[in-house]
Amino acid sequence: MRKFFLLAFLVFSIDCLAQISGTLYVAAKGGLSLREKKDANSKVLVQIPYGTKVSINYPDEIVNITSDGIIGAWAKTSFNGKTGYIVNSFLLPWPPPKSTVKTMKQYLLQVSPAAGAPVIVKAGSIESLEAGGSNTKKQLYKNGAEYHEETFYEAGNDIYFLPGFTIEQGFILLRLLPEFKAVFGETDIFPMEDKTIKRGEDDYRIRVEKMETSDWIEKIQIDYVEGAFYTFEMFLLGGQLVINFGAGV
Repeated sequence: MRKFFLLAFLVFSIDCLAQISGTLYVAAKGGLSLREKKDANSKVLVQIPYGTKVSINYPDEIVNITSDGIIGAWAKTSFNGKTGYIVNSFLLPWPPPKSTVKTMKQYLLQVSPAAGAPVIVKAGSIESLEAGGSNTKKQLYKNGAEYHEETFYEAGNDIYFLPGFTIEQGFILLRLLPEFKAVFGETDIFPMEDKTIKRGEDDYRIRVEKMETSDWIEKIQIDYVEGAFYTFEMFLLGGQLVINFGAGV
């Protein structure tokens, strides 16, 4: 059992590193500074604009850097004939949202066509959801993403499956989508510990689940009341990021 656990942890660690390597997209609104050295005070060679595709690799000695609460690393890349280092915390595996994209559903269509028509799954008495029925609409996209819309009596959930995303990359993406501004604001930092914060008069309860033997974040859950009771969850499942955002009364 112990050998299996250690092997699983090793695979998990390697997988996380692999997800932030290769070809990625700049998701910092102001762009990313390409610096001469692996140092935040190093000379800026050029600014890489938001949305630019970059190919990155890592030097033999990886240097970590924390930005907006995310523990990232300096990655090597080239842009406009100059080679230097950028912070990998603000890179996504898919192009970041365009300025006209406000919701996750719009974003999924920006990055990939839908793979056929949605599938409707009905359970119980759909004519009277109050009697215990439910209605689930599932949409698959050609890049492997999925969107599930679940409707219950006086409640509903939107569930998104994003293959190849880390939890940190999900955090960066959601800060760029106005639909999630009540969950993660543009200036919020990545949550690493349980805490309760105030947004106006409302309490936001943040719970963070980590692996027992490390600081790897396995799940982030946020609960708050804003007219209705809202629950947000974000966690990794089988190589994809799952985002569940629901509300009820």
